[in-house]
Amino acid sequence: MVIEHINKTHQASCIAAEGTRQNALAQAVLAGGGSTAVAAAVKASDVAFYRAVIASAKANNQPYGQFVEALSFLGTGGS
Repeated sequence: MVIEHINKTHQASCIAAEGTRQNALAQAVLAGGGSTAVAAAVKASDVAFYRAVIASAKANNQPYGQFVEALSFLGTGGS
């Protein structure tokens, strides 16, 4: 997911978080371990991504409620 934003500092942080997420997914697929392991890696990388985006949004005084909701859907309780 690429987030384009008028605040370029926040945008750069989001792009970096997405790169980290994609790298984690690629490493999980390369490591193998079956669909359960890959599914766990997908969830973990998504949680890390949303947490990084929220941290950036807070630091840059940007709204972040939709990302808290996404974390909630991932089973973290929104944090």
